[in-house]
Amino acid sequence: MKIKIILFILLALTFVGCPPQKPVLKEVPLPPQPVRKEVVPDINLRIASIDISKYGKKIEKSEIQKFASQLKHDSIDILTMQGITRYPELKTRIDIVDQLAIDAEMRKAFGETITLSGRQSGNGIFTIYPIRSSENLQFDNIKSTGFEAAMQTIVDCGAQSVVVVSTQITDKATPADISKIIKSIEQLPKTFSTYPIIISGNINPEKSLSNFVVADERKKDDTPAIWYNANGTMKVLGGQIEQTVFGKMNVVLFGVFSKAQP
Repeated sequence: MKIKIILFILLALTFVGCPPQKPVLKEVPLPPQPVRKEVVPDINLRIASIDISKYGKKIEKSEIQKFASQLKHDSIDILTMQGITRYPELKTRIDIVDQLAIDAEMRKAFGETITLSGRQSGNGIFTIYPIRSSENLQFDNIKSTGFEAAMQTIVDCGAQSVVVVSTQITDKATPADISKIIKSIEQLPKTFSTYPIIISGNINPEKSLSNFVVADERKKDDTPAIWYNANGTMKVLGGQIEQTVFGKMNVVLFGVFSKAQP
C-alpha cells in the first residue's frame, strides 16, 4: 500500500513538474558611436610680425644678424615687417631688407609706401618658401598723407599656397580712411577664394574685420595683430610674444589645410 502511495506521488509530480523559470534578460550593448578623427593639418606655419618703426636709431649689420639668428632659432617660416626705412641711394647704409634676406636665408618682398629725399618707407615680407607673386596694394581715395599701402604676396608652402599681407596704418589716417582701408582688405577673400589668407599689421583687433578672425590675444600689447580668414582652411595651434633686438614680435603657429574643414 505504501509503495502505491509513493508511486502515486511521484506520478503526480511528473505531471505537475517544476515551476517555469523566469526568462533571463540579456543586456544588449549599444552600437559603438563613430569616433570623429581629428584631421591633421597639411602643413604647420609659424608666422611672425614685427613693427620696427619705433626702433628709433640707425640699424647696424650686427643687429640684423642677431635678429636673423633668432628667426632661425624660432623656426619662423614667414615674417611680416612694418615700418621699414631704406636709403637705396646711400651705399654706406645697411639695407635691412636685403641684408635680412641674406642672413636669415629667406626670400623677400618689399612694398613702398613713400619715398622722400632718398628715404624710402614701406612694408616687407620674408619667407623660407618661394614667393609666387607679390603686389603693393595702394588704398584708393585715402585723404591722409600717410600713403597707406599693403604688401601682398602669394607664398608657395608646398602643400598649400598662402596669401600673406603686411600693412601699416599711420596715425594720420582719419576714421573714414581706416574704414575704407578695412573695406579694401575685406575684399581679399573674394579675390582669393580658395586660398588661406593672413593679414598682419596695426589694424585694431577690437575693430570688426568681416570674414577674418584675430589669431592672437595681444590685449594691450604693441605688437602687430595677425588675422586669418575664417573659411576653414586655417587653425591656430599656439602663439607667443617674443622679445627681439628690434622690439616685441608677435608669433602665431597655424595649421593649414588644403581643404576647408567644418
